[in-house]
Amino acid sequence: MVRTASIIMSVVSNLIYTYRSPSKAFEFMYGRPTNEATSLGYLMGACFLTYVAQWPYLARQAHLEDFNLQTSLAASLLAWLLIAPLLLYCVAILVYFLHRVLGGGKTSGQIRVGLFWSFFAATPMMMLFGLVKGFLGSGTAENVVGFFWFMALSYFILCAVVRAKVGGAAQ
Repeated sequence: MVRTASIIMSVVSNLIYTYRSPSKAFEFMYGRPTNEATSLGYLMGACFLTYVAQWPYLARQAHLEDFNLQTSLAASLLAWLLIAPLLLYCVAILVYFLHRVLGGGKTSGQIRVGLFWSFFAATPMMMLFGLVKGFLGSGTAENVVGFFWFMALSYFILCAVVRAKVGGAAQ
C-alpha cells in the first residue's frame, strides 16, 4: 500500500509541477531512465480519464434524445481505451521520426513518455470540459474551456518536443 501511495503522489506532484514549470518537468522526465510501463500507464490513465470526462455529456444526450446510455458508454469505452492508444502510439512514432530528422538525440521511449505525459497532464482540463459540456451543453462556456484545454495540450507538447531537441539529460 505504501508503494502505491508513493506512486500516486509522485504522479500528482509531477502533474502540479508540469503546470507550474513544464519545461523543467520534461527535463526531469527525460533525465529518468525510460520504462515502457510508465509511458503506457500515462497513456492509459489519460485515455481512461478522457473516457470518464465523456460521461456527463453522454448522459445528457441519452436523456435529451432518448437513446440507450449503455450503448454510448460502450462505444466511448471502445474508442478511448482500445482505438485511441493505438492511434497515439502511431503519432508518437511519427513525432520520433520527425525528431530524428531534425537532429534530436532522444530515444523513442523518451519521446513517448513526453507526449503521453503531455496528454495526461492536460486531462484535468478535459475533465472540466466534459463537465461543462454535460451540464451546460453546447455554447460559449464549452468553447472557452475547450480552447483552454487545447492550448494547454499544445503547450505541453511543444515544451516536450523543444526540451527533447534543446536539452535535458540524454539517455
